[in-house]
Amino acid sequence: MRKFIFLVAAACAFGLAPFEGRLGVAAGALLLLGLSVGLAMAASGGLFALSVASGALGAFVGGALSPVSTAVGGACLVGLAFAERTTRVRGRTARAAHVGLAVLGGALGGALAAAYASSSLAVHGVAVVVAAVLSALPLLIEADDPIAHALDSAADELSARGARDDATATALREGAELRRNAQDVPLDATTARGVRLTWKSLVRLTEARLRLEKASAVRRTRPRIDTGVETEGAPSAADAVTRMVDQRIADHVGALARAYTAVDTAHAAELGLDDAAVRSVDAVGECLEDVSRAIVEVKG
Repeated sequence: MRKFIFLVAAACAFGLAPFEGRLGVAAGALLLLGLSVGLAMAASGGLFALSVASGALGAFVGGALSPVSTAVGGACLVGLAFAERTTRVRGRTARAAHVGLAVLGGALGGALAAAYASSSLAVHGVAVVVAAVLSALPLLIEADDPIAHALDSAADELSARGARDDATATALREGAELRRNAQDVPLDATTARGVRLTWKSLVRLTEARLRLEKASAVRRTRPRIDTGVETEGAPSAADAVTRMVDQRIADHVGALARAYTAVDTAHAAELGLDDAAVRSVDAVGECLEDVSRAIVEVKG
């Protein structure tokens, strides 16, 4: 479904971008900005700050370079639209291939759409569809799930900052792996809604935990002021909140793991109990065996 949405967004971008100059400066710029940001959001599969920013930058750079070279303008437009997704591609080689396909597909798509912009509506439509398919080449390379990527990045940052409780980083990495491996687990509507809200809550807790860790690092580097009050060994309010957030993160990951395991187990049990097809085939086989024996007896 996401790939189809990207194809529609790319077709709109390549089909309407060549005509933005006919709308005037302000209206044409707004049209190109909307098309570019929509393309970036479709490439990312959601609304992210980086995708909106890269889409706006793609509109500016692509619009500035398209009068000089439509291929370069298209390459900048599509390459920047895939910027947020590129950050989620795992592996340097795969990431470089992702960037190369985005630039190549954008260059070919931009040149093709501009070459047939003045042709008949049917020819221009075919050219736009081909350009959209070419720009979708980076989707052939798998990218990490946004939530899994965010959890992994947070775990790495906590480890890099020397967080006192490494169990939180471990829980975040377990949550990231659970997110990657549990996408195909069939969930009913009620359970899916609860799981979706739990994932969002886990992301918010992770962001809060990172902010607490940054604040703790600032406190550790700040010079102490002697107030005459003995406070060594006394836990601060920030430490208590940090421990509470760590516990909540572990609880969220554990609850999600139990939910996915329970649903997958129940689904497997249902499949194991559903032996109607086996009984039907067995009955057919038994019937044919009876017919075969009857034919042999009659012939004898």
